[in-house]
Amino acid sequence: MTEPESERVLDLLGDDYARQILAYLTQEPMLAEELGEQCEGSESTIYDRLDQLHSMGLVSENLQIDPQGHHRKQYETILNSVNVTFHDGIYEVQLEIKEDPPDRFARMWGGMRRD
Repeated sequence: MTEPESERVLDLLGDDYARQILAYLTQEPMLAEELGEQCEGSESTIYDRLDQLHSMGLVSENLQIDPQGHHRKQYETILNSVNVTFHDGIYEVQLEIKEDPPDRFARMWGGMRRD
């Protein structure tokens, strides 16, 4: 996945709800309803921020099925850090994204060459 555009990332991180969602998701994966209670935001606001965070690759979604058979999405942050650097009249935004073990293995394996 390509990194999101710098402007979009900075705009989204400038939003209090988006920052709160990311902060709460560092503790444990949560449902949107749980995040709404923690962030004291409306359901539509929480879902909107989650959609934006997910589309930028900053949170992941996992489908959870409860005992009654209902499907609900549980969210988890995959963002470790954001680094903004300023130099030569420009700025750059670098994101450090968590890499799960299968992706790390595939990247390492793909980097090996046969002799």
